[in-house]
Amino acid sequence: MATHAQHNANHFAKSSDHLADYNENDYRHPAHGFCSSLDSDTNHAQEPLRVHVERVVRQYFAMLGDETPTDLYELILKQIEEPLLSVVLEKTRGNQTKCAQILGLNRGTLRKKLKTYDLM
Repeated sequence: MATHAQHNANHFAKSSDHLADYNENDYRHPAHGFCSSLDSDTNHAQEPLRVHVERVVRQYFAMLGDETPTDLYELILKQIEEPLLSVVLEKTRGNQTKCAQILGLNRGTLRKKLKTYDLM
């Protein structure tokens, strides 16, 4: 990944640590103009995943300001895919066949993704 893209990846990873905390109206920090909201976990718990993703992406763009991100699609997919695989694998107690069925993936594809994220 290019240096600029890696910078963007680090920015995104930091900004997406707490998906439920993101509300673009709740951020005001002297350095970036934004800071996290600590009281919104219960307010956002019932919202669909797409709302959380949209909130985080908007926050990410706000944090970047005038910078243009690169490889954003890949960044977002990696941020979502790894915890998804991890949780489903945990719920199936490591049973890759069940995990693949739940996710709707071929078992070989699942194994490749698990290796990518060092989950096996």
